[in-house]
Amino acid sequence: MILKTPVKSIMVTNLVTLNSEDSLLKAKEMFDEFGIHHIPVVDFKNLVGLLSKSDFLLYVNSSNDGKNLEVVPDQKLSFTKVKQLMVTRLGKLEEDDRIDVAIDIFLKNYFHCLPVVNGKELVGIVTPFDILKYISENLK
Repeated sequence: MILKTPVKSIMVTNLVTLNSEDSLLKAKEMFDEFGIHHIPVVDFKNLVGLLSKSDFLLYVNSSNDGKNLEVVPDQKLSFTKVKQLMVTRLGKLEEDDRIDVAIDIFLKNYFHCLPVVNGKELVGIVTPFDILKYISENLK
């Protein structure tokens, strides 16, 4: 069955990453440029956290009463480090974990993405969209 396929066959591998010492201004630029919703945070190649666009926007809008979602490059973003906002307790997958395992983790934890690691090294990322796309393509 297609759900027994390893996640390495559907994971995204051309990743955009941040370092924990990068500024949130750099994160904003990456969210805008690449149109992504999650940025893995790495120390060399080792996964140390994850920054989501929703957490970023919540932080940015916490000081302006949510009046708009536009982020103006300011001192707050320039001086705040990614490590101050990233999530460090992550659900993760190994490359050989099956798609059905990923689905189970998504359903139980309401995650929006799962980093894929080989040991501690980040090798990919999987989202529910990746799974739906794979299933859709293989049911035809």
